[in-house]
Amino acid sequence: MKKLNIFILSALTAISGSAMAMGGSIEQGKNFTNLNLEMGKSSSGLYAESNWLKNTDDGTQTGGVGAGYNVEVGPVMLNAGAKAIYIGPKKGDNGVAFPVGGGVNVALTDSINVFGEGYVAPEGLNNSVKNYVEANGGVSWTPVKPVTLKVGYRHVSVDGKDGRPNHTLIDGAYVGGGVSF
Repeated sequence: MKKLNIFILSALTAISGSAMAMGGSIEQGKNFTNLNLEMGKSSSGLYAESNWLKNTDDGTQTGGVGAGYNVEVGPVMLNAGAKAIYIGPKKGDNGVAFPVGGGVNVALTDSINVFGEGYVAPEGLNNSVKNYVEANGGVSWTPVKPVTLKVGYRHVSVDGKDGRPNHTLIDGAYVGGGVSF
């Protein structure tokens, strides 16, 4: 079994042999800020990413790292991955979550894309809440490489446990921009 796992990992790495682009972006909503760094997210193959998200009203924040795999099918990029996230909602249920999920990015033109992604960590994949959910979707525009501008909607919430309430950490529209190399 160990040899099979090594073979599968080697095959996935070979398939993703193209150069991995790196990038960073910032998103600003009415009540939140999100910083994101990524490597390989815009091409087929393995990718890694990290982000820090803060609710500027109440200080709630999350931060984490993730990895996954992209598959490009014509103008559509599909991905699946997992993350390790620190949750700091300031409601007595600080902890970690390991959400799994994926997303889709559809190129409408050479410079305009629509995207969406979602991740969930049920009770067995976190230590402080019953359920962790995050979703993000929107439209991006690349007027000139390497700059990308985007608008979208982001939602992050948790279901409390041990008598703690359910609550929304982040929920709202945003504008953002980033660069990739």
